[in-house]
Amino acid sequence: MKVDAAVIGSGASGSVMAYELARRGHSVAVVEQGRREDPQTFEHDELSMFARTYKQSGLQSSEDRNLAVIQGATVGGSTVINNAIWIRPELDRVLPSWKAAGAPVDRASLEAAYFELEGALRVSPVPMKVANRGTEVFLRGCTNLGVKGELLKNNRHECIGCGWCNYGCRYNRKTSMLVTYIPWAEARGVEFLDRCDDANVLTRDGRATGVEATRDGQRVSIEADRVVLCAGAVGSSAVLLRSGIDVDGRVGRGLHVLGGAFVTGETHEVIDGYDGIGLTCISRTDDYVIESYFAPPVAFSLRLGGFFMSHFDRASRYRHFVDAGVMVGTEPTGRVRLDRKGNARIDMKLSKRDLARLRRGIDRLARIFFAAGAVKVYPASFKFIEFVHPEQLGEIESMIRHPDDITLGSAHPQGGNLMSEDPARGVVDPRFRVHGYENLFVADPSVWPRNIWANCQATAMAMSHYAAGFVAAEDGDG
Repeated sequence: MKVDAAVIGSGASGSVMAYELARRGHSVAVVEQGRREDPQTFEHDELSMFARTYKQSGLQSSEDRNLAVIQGATVGGSTVINNAIWIRPELDRVLPSWKAAGAPVDRASLEAAYFELEGALRVSPVPMKVANRGTEVFLRGCTNLGVKGELLKNNRHECIGCGWCNYGCRYNRKTSMLVTYIPWAEARGVEFLDRCDDANVLTRDGRATGVEATRDGQRVSIEADRVVLCAGAVGSSAVLLRSGIDVDGRVGRGLHVLGGAFVTGETHEVIDGYDGIGLTCISRTDDYVIESYFAPPVAFSLRLGGFFMSHFDRASRYRHFVDAGVMVGTEPTGRVRLDRKGNARIDMKLSKRDLARLRRGIDRLARIFFAAGAVKVYPASFKFIEFVHPEQLGEIESMIRHPDDITLGSAHPQGGNLMSEDPARGVVDPRFRVHGYENLFVADPSVWPRNIWANCQATAMAMSHYAAGFVAAEDGDG
């Protein structure tokens, strides 16, 4: 196969990139490790869908096992199994920090990309009529405590509120890449190749010449004038490293996440938080982001805390719970590397500053729940931690002193192939080209030099839309 552009990854970044290049008249092939799924076959069965649609069946984590890193592994990527939340980050905070790191981004072009995507994906506020009842409790707590809480925006259309968003929408009400940009790209001639393992970039004399992968035991080779990596903060680093591209040892370095821990509130009233959209509200400060959330019972029980009968007793109150997560934008100190078998490994630890911010967020969230009428509050912890009154919250600092005192996770990894004008500091330049290569690009969250402090979906798509102009140009200067 010979194409103008080969794209590795079919998620938020890859699908938008493929469509935008095709719209400009380029022939495009997309290589994806995951399997293409038919939404009508999606099951309301957590264990089955974890295995079908999540990277490492939902068990991907940092090397020390302290941080779960949740990503999709299917055609459409994490957009298929995410909560369809659409957040524009605070660009007054993000873009100056990126520019200071040597990564200037044109704000007008980026905002135009957000605007176009929001129209295409039918972005609108989460409808209260299909939001789970924990939404009302969370907003009530924010009001009673005097802090700002508001409904999130989402990319859904005529949602029926089944509550199974994290396992693929079998009703096609979530406007994921699987039902929007992928079929739109295919209508323009783009070919998507699923089940492609061990993808690597072929290079010669400072140029990318194509992509190779293994598909169903057969070697697939694609000759391309341009190669674009859109495999995400972990995947793109792994592909570059497997391809022998390390840019003086900088590939995979500077990984950071928006991540943290869940906190559960128990009430006297029956909430039935599983009934309706799970992720609905946000409250944020400069130190942390809080989002209300609820999950089906298996995923929920994994973070509920307690052992044996104490866990059983808590879980039996499932209908009485409200839930939310506290997230912090970590410092870019993590790293993606390969083990001896060529598999990606994540070295990521929360710093003392990150952990201090997380404790403050847990304190705030617990107070929101108590202000809403909760009788008990449980942080997701390995220790048995249970608060029954706000006065006990002063003990959080002594209870959560180390990252392994709390159950940590992230669905928003960023960095690893940092953007910088300076070839001695970054992996890609502000035109998304890998330093030292004429036609090799990276256009996904791995290039973000500093944390965006928001869910990644919207910005991953907008940045890919923005990057497509540079990729499409003959000399990379579009």
